[in-house]
Amino acid sequence: LPAAAYDSSEHPRNCHPGTRMQYIDQIVNWGLKGSDPGHRIFWLKGPAGVGKSAISQSCAEAFAAEKRLAAAFFFSRPNQRDNPQRLFTSISYQWASKRKSYAEILKSTIHDDPTIVDKELHHQFHHLFVFPLQELASKGEDISERVVIIDGLDECAGVAAQQTIVQIVAASIQDNTTPFIWLICSRLEPHLIATFKSLQISAMTHQEELMVSRAIDNEITKYLTDELAKIGMEHDLPVPWPRERDMGTLVNLSGGLFIYANTVVRFIGDHNSLGPEDQLQAVVALATNDTKGSSEHPLSELDFFYLLIMQRVPAKILQTVQWILLATKTLNVQTDVKRNRQFLGLSPSQFRTACRTLHSVMKIERGWIVFYHASFMDFMQDPQRSRQFCIWKDAALALRTELTQRLQAVCNDPDIEPYCELHACY
Repeated sequence: LPAAAYDSSEHPRNCHPGTRMQYIDQIVNWGLKGSDPGHRIFWLKGPAGVGKSAISQSCAEAFAAEKRLAAAFFFSRPNQRDNPQRLFTSISYQWASKRKSYAEILKSTIHDDPTIVDKELHHQFHHLFVFPLQELASKGEDISERVVIIDGLDECAGVAAQQTIVQIVAASIQDNTTPFIWLICSRLEPHLIATFKSLQISAMTHQEELMVSRAIDNEITKYLTDELAKIGMEHDLPVPWPRERDMGTLVNLSGGLFIYANTVVRFIGDHNSLGPEDQLQAVVALATNDTKGSSEHPLSELDFFYLLIMQRVPAKILQTVQWILLATKTLNVQTDVKRNRQFLGLSPSQFRTACRTLHSVMKIERGWIVFYHASFMDFMQDPQRSRQFCIWKDAALALRTELTQRLQAVCNDPDIEPYCELHACY
């Protein structure tokens, strides 16, 4: 799955220069200096939006530069990179591209049994890694320690699969069957907490938690200052811009969440708007709005910003936007622009126009819809959070009925590539 690799263009950017260095340095030192046998897993955990994926990306680049990266896999639920069957196959492919002798054995293994890629995870791991490594060792090849990064494990489809992946990794460490050390990043899901708490796994794992904290306000200030200065120069705005008061408001609204600051930058820099100053003031106005979310929810401020984004979608195309989001969630297919557009009966111009209104949260990349963060689609599916914009509210029932009729029409049309079956939740 090439899109899941660290050097894919679909990934969010790495950490802004000079930010999150505490965690990046800690992880890179752990990976480069050689790990304690008792800590060959590094679990970076934390809530949504604190910057785990950006840290993973920065670490992957650092390890790659030192030729210590075996592979990196970035799960993404909204972008359909969530199939557990593609994890170990992708890791093996990436490592094979770096080690010719392993690649030759892997090629022979898959040639002898092409069904390996569809086997259960334990079987995959042994045939893709354990047995080939044993063969390399028997030939006297020195296999030095390498880092494997698994980001967004909580976005892998299926609780059982997530737990199984951790258990397989831990077993390989305990049995010393692979030379890998593992950086695993995820949200603090109860089943993952329970898995990492087991005696066998906890003994070999270093755990580090990223908190939602105002202690990083200085880093968010640096990020916003640098990125908004670029936007100001592009639009020939007076220097300094934004004003110090407005910058302070943006930092305060971010509330220790880098995802908020990232989304704000994309929102203010939206070329399909009345300009950066207008966009900036729309965000600043949130600070005085009485309908802000409760601070008890760690993403309450981000939710309110997502509401602002949806409120600024023109009424005449709002339903089209909801159709697009609903289709990407309802259909068990990749977010392929052409196929989604055909299915919805939209012209290329209509589809592009609708997607541009969501510039802050998604983009079109080489013919695919790419969401910047899973939190937006989580928001759009929760009626308590997205309110009237929720794609699963009663108002969407008629929309889903129409989609079903369109699906039937598509399946009966020989000129349009057939769609996969409806997602189980439909």
